[in-house]
Amino acid sequence: MIQTYRLASGRLQRIDDVGPAGTGDIVWLDLCNPTREEEHAVEAILGLVLPTRQEMAEIEESARLYAERGALVMTAVVIDGVAEGHPGRSEVTFLLSQNHFVTLRYSNPMPFRTIEARIGKQADEALTAPALFVTLLESFIERIADVLEAVATDLNAISDTIFYDDDEVRESGKARPAPDMQRLIRLLGRKNRMLSILRESLLSFGRLVPFVREGGAEWMKNGVSVRLKAVDRDIKSLATYEGQLEQQVAYLHESTLGLINVEQNTIIKVFSVAAVLFLPPTLVGTVYGMNFEVMPELKWAFGYPFALVTMVLSAFVPYWWFKRRGWL
Repeated sequence: MIQTYRLASGRLQRIDDVGPAGTGDIVWLDLCNPTREEEHAVEAILGLVLPTRQEMAEIEESARLYAERGALVMTAVVIDGVAEGHPGRSEVTFLLSQNHFVTLRYSNPMPFRTIEARIGKQADEALTAPALFVTLLESFIERIADVLEAVATDLNAISDTIFYDDDEVRESGKARPAPDMQRLIRLLGRKNRMLSILRESLLSFGRLVPFVREGGAEWMKNGVSVRLKAVDRDIKSLATYEGQLEQQVAYLHESTLGLINVEQNTIIKVFSVAAVLFLPPTLVGTVYGMNFEVMPELKWAFGYPFALVTMVLSAFVPYWWFKRRGWL
């Protein structure tokens, strides 16, 4: 599918067809899951060769950032599917020249769904191809910031569950089910996956911005260069913030595993104490359960009560000792 935008009366206007006539005022060509025929049509219009999906997935910097026939070809990693609850990574290729801007993608990230509304509110910031590119770039960075803020909120909630719920239960005096540690580990794993995608996305945009600032310096007019510098600063600050969140995820993961180990040790401790407490009564019962003919207590009238009392005392004495030493 191809969505085409051109300048009309100083505003960006969406049109429904792409043809050789009147292509001079076309500013943006957005290719989403294009067919080969659509790719060939755009290549014929602009005189550029679009990268294949396999080429977009290559990780070498030379394959993601290069110049071709006066245009800059840039591929960035973006996050998608956050709103749907299943985030994933995808690649978006930007082709930028002085007069035309082309995007090639095989997913539908949030910035592409909101870009028209953003341009409608800030029409004066998207009147040229470089300005439109920076506007879309700003949308991606803002989306990354929003996702990072959501991750930080979720991590704070997980931290409260791990470290504060017990205190709240004691203060309120109300019973509350213990947190599901396995569920918390799964949640932390999802946040870690999301952060890894965001880290890769920030890295790709962090390489893209200096490349376009150097390669398209003569195009960056009317404040576009200043906006691009601001985007560069935002990327660096978000990368630092993402690193802090990554450390928080690692700490919460280790803390959760530590609490699971404490719970398991407590269970083992209970079984160990129970085994020690029942060992002496078992020994007494075993002694008096032997079938020897010569056992003085067998014909003693108080033999049975004596054996019971002995078993109770043999269990109580270790329990009292453990309590005194603070082991229980």
